[in-house]
Amino acid sequence: MERPEKLALLRRTGLLAPLSDPELEAFVGACRELALRPGQALCHEGEEGHAMYVVLSGNLVVSKAGKQVAVGRPGDCFGEMSLIESRERAATLRALDDTLVLEIPEEAFQHHLSGNPAALLALLRVFSERSRHDLDRLVSSNLRLLAQAEEMDRQNRELTETRRQLEHRNRDLERISALDTLTQIANRRRFDAALRQEWRRSARDEAPLSLVFCDIDYFKSFNDTYGHQAGDECLVRVAQAVEETLNRPADLAARYGGEEFIALLVDTAADGARILAERMRARVGALRIEHRASGIAPHLTVSLGVASVVPRPATRPEDLVDLADRALYAAKEAGRNRVASAADLPPVGARGVLRSRD
Repeated sequence: MERPEKLALLRRTGLLAPLSDPELEAFVGACRELALRPGQALCHEGEEGHAMYVVLSGNLVVSKAGKQVAVGRPGDCFGEMSLIESRERAATLRALDDTLVLEIPEEAFQHHLSGNPAALLALLRVFSERSRHDLDRLVSSNLRLLAQAEEMDRQNRELTETRRQLEHRNRDLERISALDTLTQIANRRRFDAALRQEWRRSARDEAPLSLVFCDIDYFKSFNDTYGHQAGDECLVRVAQAVEETLNRPADLAARYGGEEFIALLVDTAADGARILAERMRARVGALRIEHRASGIAPHLTVSLGVASVVPRPATRPEDLVDLADRALYAAKEAGRNRVASAADLPPVGARGVLRSRD
């Protein structure tokens, strides 16, 4: 760069504009020029600063914390605060292309500029403009962060709502999967799970566990006489009667299959289970559902089998179900519309477990 061109450029910096031609010539003579290759660092963030710089040609990339924040072009000054306050540099300066800079050492600044009020005033304006620019950038950055935070908050609310809806639907699905679609009481799957759970609890607490098996008498004949729609309505009313007989939240009424229902009674011994079974029988009878095809009464009746055990290591939940099933068979064999208890039955091997389904 020719000297007249260089001096004209330096006068445009503002900081050096107040100097006379001889003063500017002397000032430049006290400084040195540095030629930088593309990518070469002039100074690094965090270093002590003992010089300031003016870009003569080319471009300098200004980076803070590894992020580019500005580009210095010919006539731009850098490093004033580090030089004046002898503090660490706030940014890294690196050549973007072939760049020429004027390095102003501390001695030249003190000798030629620190005693010149106009130069110091121009420097103050540079500081003010740079501070305003930094403030604007900070405000812009904060606004972006605020917008991002609001967007993240909106997305989090949407995610929370989606999760809530998903949990609600999962609960609905779980509830639906555990209900009998016709009668809306627990289904066989729900009963099997509850039986296993209560079996483990009763075994741990050494508490009695009881089952009541309930079967509608002559239900096939009822369907043949009144039709399947009437049969479905009958099943719904019987299911309600069985469920309404139970008093405790832990007890469970379920449709076991076809016209069979089963009740799981926790912490209930044989005598209490039999009393509750009699209430079920009476409650169904009180419905007074006409049944002309019944062989024992003009209205719908049920037969019930009761079994009770205290779970032991050698027994299984299926054993309790088998006992209640045998008791139900005994009630039907004895004439239907009655309750039979497994405690009154002969040993398992004494007779088969086959029974009529009607």
